[in-house]
Amino acid sequence: MQDKKSSQLIKAALFFCVVALLGACQKGPDDAALTTSVKAQMAAQSQALASMVNVETKEGVVTLTGTVDNDAAKRQAEQAAKGVANVKSVVNNLSVKPPIVVSEDPKIKSAVEAGLAKYDVKGVTANVADGQVTLTGEIPRAKLQDVMKAANEANPKKVVNQLTIK
Repeated sequence: MQDKKSSQLIKAALFFCVVALLGACQKGPDDAALTTSVKAQMAAQSQALASMVNVETKEGVVTLTGTVDNDAAKRQAEQAAKGVANVKSVVNNLSVKPPIVVSEDPKIKSAVEAGLAKYDVKGVTANVADGQVTLTGEIPRAKLQDVMKAANEANPKKVVNQLTIK
């Protein structure tokens, strides 16, 4: 009877050892090592990109955070992370900086002034803010149509007529 209990105890111990060994074999690579590998992969492609992206790894899932210059950089960072061995998946939480918008106001103002000169209109001032042209000054009634044509040919968002008709 003692031998039977000993045999069962040995079998149970052996079973738990095998289960523990299998569990250890199935454990993926260290998350810290994956994070380091992803950062190295990005740095190899672009040092600037690597400096903009934060990398965190949990259970083989890489999460990218930070702000990059454009959509191409966002895709490049994701592809770099996916290219690292043993990465299960990539969560791309990178945001893209909004594009710098250059004001069109000086261009619109120049176009209005050129149009006023083209139609030989004098005494009119065109101010442009946020794409909206505001016309001020004194003009004869006969020139009103030319002034409005000159302003609208510049393709502003809106024309505000504050002209005084003589």
